[in-house]
Formats: sequence, structure tokens, C-alpha cells
Amino acid sequence: MIVQNRIRKVQKRDRSLVPFDQGRIVNAILRAARSVGGFAQDLLPGINDKLFMFGDDEHIAEFLSDVVVITLNRDPRHWIANFPPTIEEIQDTVLHVLRSFGLVTVADAYECWRWGKYWVRAGAITMEEFVGNGYPTKFHEETLEWNRAHGCDTVEGLNE
Repeated sequence: MIVQNRIRKVQKRDRSLVPFDQGRIVNAILRAARSVGGFAQDLLPGINDKLFMFGDDEHIAEFLSDVVVITLNRDPRHWIANFPPTIEEIQDTVLHVLRSFGLVTVADAYECWRWGKYWVRAGAITMEEFVGNGYPTKFHEETLEWNRAHGCDTVEGLNE
């Protein structure tokens, strides 16, 4: 979808201004979706099934990022170079859009990642302790690899 974006800058947490990049929003949404197995986890027939007409996860993430940009552009303050949206405002808007479209699992994964990064910045945990969205994917991958090697990754394999 073609979106008229008037936002040129974003204010980072250190108060510096950087160019606005919608691709970063797309990547953040896509990473959150992939970390829980894709957007299909939140498919609700009759509620958000039209969202899935956009195709694969990449196209859905692009559509959702367009909605985020449209929502951010509703505030005319952000059109002025001196009042760009902050990273926090953008992240709040991403969460709002995800939940508005019924993508609760993806929104929860995004919020877990967001709070984890907050605790890393605050010094409460280290990057080594940070597991992203709260799901220990490395442990799951190792377990799945072991199960495949021993033929017990499927019901048929367990029944043999």
C-alpha cells in the first residue's frame, strides 16, 4: 500500500535524531512473528482473516508497518522536524496495531523483546541472559535436533 509519510526523523533514547526508516518497523514486526511461528498463530476466522489475504508473513508485516506509519502521521506534531516521534512512541504504536488486528501472540512476543531490551539497558540483566521474546529458542532447536536424530520428533516415530 502506498503511504504518504511526512515523518523524516526519529528521536532515539539518547535524544539524537536519525532518519526515519520504515524497514526497521517491518523487520521488528517480522522478527516477532517468526519467533512465535508466524502470524498464522493468531488467525481468527471472521475477525482478522482478511489480513491474511495479503499473502505471506513478509507482506503482512509490510501492511502492518504501513498502518503504524499512518497512525504516527495522524499526529501533526511529527511533521515538524523539531518534534519527531520517539522510539517509545513508535514501539507503543506497533503494539497497538498488532493488538488491534488480533495478533495477540505476536504482540506479546514483541512486548517481551521490548521489556527484555529495557532490562539490558538498565543493567539488570546481561545480553547473555536476554532470550529475546522469552522463548528459549536455542534450547528448543537443540531438543528438536536430538529428537530428530533419535527418531522421536513425530507421533509415528514415537510409536515405532
